[in-house]
Amino acid sequence: MTDFIHKPYDKIYVRDMIKLNLDDLIGMMSSLEAANAYWVDGVLFASFAMTESEELAKKEMQNEMFLDKIIFAVYENYTKTVKSSTNLEIGVLNMQKSRLYKDLIAWLKTQSIWNE
Repeated sequence: MTDFIHKPYDKIYVRDMIKLNLDDLIGMMSSLEAANAYWVDGVLFASFAMTESEELAKKEMQNEMFLDKIIFAVYENYTKTVKSSTNLEIGVLNMQKSRLYKDLIAWLKTQSIWNE
């Protein structure tokens, strides 16, 4: 039988954090092929991994991940979709049960950009 092992990342490096107003986040997400945003603890967000490379694959094997950017907006209550003031609409995935995303959002809220 195959052994399955859950091993969270030891480190995740975030290159850029971008706080947007809700309309701008929806506009950006709606232009992408996969137009879903994630929601955790009052934050609507998306994260973007860096372009794959052999070196990044080695880092993954060492339990490290590099994110190119996280875009986010304050969005207090979860809803299945969210509309902009110009009627653009995107889907929202509730990731509240993800330990990784809960930790990410808790960390994000401690960064200076959160209060900008």
